[in-house]
Amino acid sequence: MTQATAPLTAADLAATRRPLAEAVTLPAAAYVSESVFALEQRGIFARSWLCAGREADIPKAGDWFLREIAGESVVVTRGADGAIHAWHNVCRHRGSRLLEEARGSGLKRVLCPYHSWSYELDGRLQQAPGMADDPRCRDLRLAPVRVAARDGFLYLNLDSDAVALETALADLPDFSRFRMGDLVCGRRIEYDVAANWKLLCENYSECYHCPNAHPQLHRISDLFARADRVNRSGQCFNGGPMLMREGVQTMSMSGRSNLPQIPGLPADDHRHVYYYVIYPNFLLSPHPDYVLTHTAWPLAPDRTRVICEWLFTAEAVAQPGFDPSDVIDFWDVTNRQDWKLCERTQLGAGSRGFKPGPYTPVEDCVHVFDSWYAGRMATLV
Repeated sequence: MTQATAPLTAADLAATRRPLAEAVTLPAAAYVSESVFALEQRGIFARSWLCAGREADIPKAGDWFLREIAGESVVVTRGADGAIHAWHNVCRHRGSRLLEEARGSGLKRVLCPYHSWSYELDGRLQQAPGMADDPRCRDLRLAPVRVAARDGFLYLNLDSDAVALETALADLPDFSRFRMGDLVCGRRIEYDVAANWKLLCENYSECYHCPNAHPQLHRISDLFARADRVNRSGQCFNGGPMLMREGVQTMSMSGRSNLPQIPGLPADDHRHVYYYVIYPNFLLSPHPDYVLTHTAWPLAPDRTRVICEWLFTAEAVAQPGFDPSDVIDFWDVTNRQDWKLCERTQLGAGSRGFKPGPYTPVEDCVHVFDSWYAGRMATLV
């Protein structure tokens, strides 16, 4: 039996869920098995609230974007009533895919390209040629997907029986002081990474690798300056702050900031950068002058699409000659260093020489993430 076909056992998961000093990392099957990947899609991604975008992505009626979740294409749009709607991208007649472009604007109605059935933006059937008097069409509508907003972000859930977003994120730290709903996307970069989605979340959760892998980061933020660092975790997240070195204003190539800071932040927030994993795949990093986000979308056991966005104050983006390159370049370099490390780990996980190993004390957040994952998977295997 190869690593790719080995099952994920209850004993494996229990070994990861032990206390940090006794636990071992996830087995190879968690990273390379097609059957485990399919189980994650059904049991985690199809049943969780997933950050799919921002309210600002669809500011006007007729704006829309697509998101692929657990093999399902979902349309998120703003209707004529100003409300946000989400529905499966599937015609109710014969199942044709309705929209193909990743995003767009000016949509007045949704017209099926196959037989010209049309729908309102909230999913209600508008017209079915030749079926005007058929009672079967009276209440027909596109299959809805649950959508809810928090801190300016839009979350989707394919599971109609899942708890409300407010309940799912009940113990998430309060980020309202960062005014994320008012921030403006200054740059978006998408990456295709040849690694399992969990490797990206694990890598984000520790800086044990930073001194050697990220010299540009290590010189402005010190892994070992932990006196002010308190990691937190709850049912939906884990993470915490890291202290910037003396004289550093923000995470950028220069360590300086030419951008307006997020107004109203307390002095302590000017010294720290925060890193949170919101389960399963949303990586949120508030800074004094911008907010960095990553969402990791699994494509295969060994492939992940990462959407990275930099959010700035409206004042910053409106500045003549707005140039966030000092910030963008810093994280683009860091991202690509991280992706290379994750890809190397993916290759190792597929080797017959791979065996689960111990966590170090500074990998506490990795262990918390893996324990959360093991707990979810234990209910499915």
